[in-house]
Amino acid sequence: MAAQHQEGYERAEQDSTLALIVVVSDAILRVSIAFGACAALINLLVWRQPIMEMANGHTSAFKVLYAMWFVLIWGVATGALTGLAISSMRRRSPGRLSAAVAFVVGLLLTSIICLVLHRGITDGKFMLDAVSGMHPYEVNSYPMPDQDMNVVGALTPNFIAVALSVIYAFGGRRRGMRLSQQS
Repeated sequence: MAAQHQEGYERAEQDSTLALIVVVSDAILRVSIAFGACAALINLLVWRQPIMEMANGHTSAFKVLYAMWFVLIWGVATGALTGLAISSMRRRSPGRLSAAVAFVVGLLLTSIICLVLHRGITDGKFMLDAVSGMHPYEVNSYPMPDQDMNVVGALTPNFIAVALSVIYAFGGRRRGMRLSQQS
């Protein structure tokens, strides 16, 4: 009887720990997505002309959809991938090494997505090749105006978003104590 009671207690403790992990992971994901979306909105405000250049000559509805697409890819997608990487590393260990690895992985994922998108925004031939589905020798490239979108400046808000997401997830002793007191 005592063994069954102990087993039930251990199972309940595991369930509450699992529920806490899911809640924390969900919160990390939401915060990372929010930070990523804010970074994309900052870039859209600062680099509006180069980003919206592809939408010139189209209707305002298309321009709104294009801006939403940019925020979705540049911000929400990078934030979601960063949040998943951080949650995965935090589940393995809440230590500083895991925080550093999560930071590096988040920067890597964010950089890859943003650099491909940056190339598409600033290189008309690359974008035309990507969306046309034609072979490169069949594409007649069209000249794009000179783009002044600096890569380092454009990636800075996203790197700050990754750093803030890692700080939120691995936020020190007070956060860890608060979460352990909730369970």
